[in-house]
Amino acid sequence: MTEAGRAESLRARTHHLFTREEGGSGGLAVRTGLVVLIVISVTTAILKSVPQFGRAHSQLLDVVLLLTTLGFAAEYLLRIWIAPENPGASGAARERLHYVFSLPGLVDLVAAMPFALAPHLGLNLDWLDIVPIFKLLRHTAAFQFMVEAVYSERRVLWSAAVLMLVLLVFQSSLVYYFEREAQPDKYGSIPEAMWWGIVTLTTVGYGDVTPVTLWGKIAGGLTAVMGLCMFAIPVGIIASAFIEAVRRREFVDTWNLVARVPLFRTLDAARIAAVAGVLRARRAERGERLIRKGDQADSMYFIVSGEVEVDQETAAPRGQLGAGDFFGEIALIADRARTATITAQSPCKLLVLHKDDFESFMNAHPDLKDAVRVAAKRRLEELKA
Repeated sequence: MTEAGRAESLRARTHHLFTREEGGSGGLAVRTGLVVLIVISVTTAILKSVPQFGRAHSQLLDVVLLLTTLGFAAEYLLRIWIAPENPGASGAARERLHYVFSLPGLVDLVAAMPFALAPHLGLNLDWLDIVPIFKLLRHTAAFQFMVEAVYSERRVLWSAAVLMLVLLVFQSSLVYYFEREAQPDKYGSIPEAMWWGIVTLTTVGYGDVTPVTLWGKIAGGLTAVMGLCMFAIPVGIIASAFIEAVRRREFVDTWNLVARVPLFRTLDAARIAAVAGVLRARRAERGERLIRKGDQADSMYFIVSGEVEVDQETAAPRGQLGAGDFFGEIALIADRARTATITAQSPCKLLVLHKDDFESFMNAHPDLKDAVRVAAKRRLEELKA
């Protein structure tokens, strides 16, 4: 292999470690290390803000912040280097520039700057020490789901935002006209009254600015009630879209698991989706025996997360299966005993396809029987070979 080929291979492996959930133990170690680094950096910045602790241990805290900054700088440079490996990359330079000017890239850049040295240069930039907290969002699936939810419902949310803006301006103007003579210092103009409008519409109610006239109180009560109704709209929209985003991601993952099974490779996308619909979720604790050698086979398993150990009880070494693997598919097409004992090595999330459910599915889709029988026959011949 040429030097360029080895460099590209190393870059691809590094990209896999940084970006793929199924990157194995190496990828898990890299992502865990980055999260620990972020936690150390943010915790140090928080401790530095405590007057007594910050003054007593200022040098130690600055050293820790500098060390974490070096780690973030190394991560930033590596992410620039591996950017051309992104799916659908159109060019190395373009992908790197896209990362550098993206929001995650800008957060990584700020986190990689040694702001702990700023006081020695006469600058007051210590408030930027807390920026690494935003790096955690990259490692949080919930944030990704939230972004998808907001983006998918952006038009409806924009309409709700415009409606709330109209309501804010109208109610603030109304109270201004009712209260300007009684409280000129608090309701001296419509912009000043907007502070009261925001606090009342959100039902926070600080109490620093309140109406005192009869009509002002009536307008204030109506504003609070309308605020409850108005903010319930976007909250409900986002909650529904968030749940839908989670379900969509789970469906895609499940579809990919089913599509990898040789028995189902001949099926089209719609049929694979139908098979995925009859799967049942199951969790297994570490040490739990999932399959015993010699038992009658009645189901197959897909591993969503975790690892299992395959023991054929022979001289052959034990094997391991991890996330994305499957086992027991022969149970769906042949009445035979299990050929291995399979035990969960760690807490596992599994999807189970029972033989009865599979047969019911086939009876409901008779046009699939021939295709599955052909695939089953080929699969059995491969096992006998």
